[in-house]
Amino acid sequence: MEALAGLKERLEKGVAFKSYGEIVEWLKKEYNLQLTYATVYAWVHNRFQAKLKVPRPQSALQDVKAVELFKKTSSQQS
Repeated sequence: MEALAGLKERLEKGVAFKSYGEIVEWLKKEYNLQLTYATVYAWVHNRFQAKLKVPRPQSALQDVKAVELFKKTSSQQS
């Protein structure tokens, strides 16, 4: 199926999807497929064994120096 090949290729390229819902919308737009969230999740998670990797948001108010100090001291204790 062309849509599955396209999805697999996009996941392998590292073009990040932010959610499985975004994948559902992409498949609808690109391939005119109406798939459920559960179907997309099963294909991506089980068949392709891929995970959506989106970094967690960081506070704009955090102290950069404190973060660097934490990284330096926490890695030495491991």
